[in-house]
Amino acid sequence: MTDNTTKIENFNSIKIAIWLYFILWIFEGALRKWVLPSLATPLLIVRDPVAIYIILRAIYLNVKFINGYVVSAYIMTVLALIITLTFGHCNLFVGIYGARIMLLHFPLIFIIGAVFTKEDILKIGYVVLAINILMTLIVYMQFISPQSAFINIGLGGEGSAGFDGAMGYFRPPGTFSFITGLASFYIMVSVFVFYFWMSKEPISKVFLISSTLALIFALPLTVSRTAVGGVVLVGFFAFIGSAASFKNLIKIVFIVLILSIFFIILQKTTSVFNLGTEVFMSRVDTASGQSGGFKESFFSRAFDDFQRPMVNLLKSPLFVGNLGMGTNAGAQMLSGSVKFLIAEDELGRIGGEQGLILGGGTIILRILLALSLFLKSIRLPSEEKLLAMIFCGTALFSITQGQWAQPSMLGYSVMVAGLLLASINKNLKHE
Repeated sequence: MTDNTTKIENFNSIKIAIWLYFILWIFEGALRKWVLPSLATPLLIVRDPVAIYIILRAIYLNVKFINGYVVSAYIMTVLALIITLTFGHCNLFVGIYGARIMLLHFPLIFIIGAVFTKEDILKIGYVVLAINILMTLIVYMQFISPQSAFINIGLGGEGSAGFDGAMGYFRPPGTFSFITGLASFYIMVSVFVFYFWMSKEPISKVFLISSTLALIFALPLTVSRTAVGGVVLVGFFAFIGSAASFKNLIKIVFIVLILSIFFIILQKTTSVFNLGTEVFMSRVDTASGQSGGFKESFFSRAFDDFQRPMVNLLKSPLFVGNLGMGTNAGAQMLSGSVKFLIAEDELGRIGGEQGLILGGGTIILRILLALSLFLKSIRLPSEEKLLAMIFCGTALFSITQGQWAQPSMLGYSVMVAGLLLASINKNLKHE
């Protein structure tokens, strides 16, 4: 057996663990609601042991993932934990729960980028498109069923998992614990829908059309502006990625035309799709009235969630010992109820947990990572640029403003950022 073959087999052990991490991201909520409701609380960190294994295995196999980003994240997080346990809330479990975000999950971005090949990315894509069809069936059942139905049961088998939407209908979570997980899933689906339509990668057209229809059908049923806005943003980056090639520009115009035709067909033939569209637009109108217009209902939150915490950060103490307090789990351990003790937005949480120096440093670290990945993507040769640029449509926002305190969003951000890095990496193949 050659050294090269040994390396492939060794990396396969890490890849299997990454696949497990990915599958648990999608079905963690299902385990906590339907399969093992009595274990809903411990299953909140079900991916953490997998992350630990991936990191230890990567270190053992000398995977090149320890870089300035990882070292800086470790230094700032460990310092924040020490301050928290010395001068802050002093709750060890809350502090560790907050620290695990950067200590366990953040490094996975670079491990995925180091060991995944383009073939691995495409395999993820095929699975995502297949699960999309099943997910849409679940979302359909959740949308039309009362909140008391089993399919809408909440975490731990209690209450309901739906979140208030519009016209008496709720935002369904699919297999996730909350709507944010489902919204991020459909955004990932759109990445592969755009890519497979625009590229020459082998895929069954019947399969691709079925998954595309499932995506279009599901979006209004989610009653989620984040899902729809995220898919639109992915489409915009697909346009940017195709701009260097006239043939690809024609393809994206064709895709938009196909999507429009699919939308019209569903609108004309499916009453539930009609209802879902009406409910979604009602929610948009309500949000528009609160934020000043249709455009603002989609984009003002993203701007406000960046601008407001940055202003507040400059007024923060140099150091704050609140690590973990900004997470819902941490808040429950400290106060006995699930609520936002610091801030709902991600940047506000980081600043409120760690203060100006360490919180600001963590925010800058994430912004620099996103900027670096974007610049590397835009500089790729035109024939290699498309996949990376489409991933940029979701990964950049997830890295800079994704709510990593929420386990589903943390898992999603790790996956899309890792897949983006893998699509950029010039030395992916280990043949």
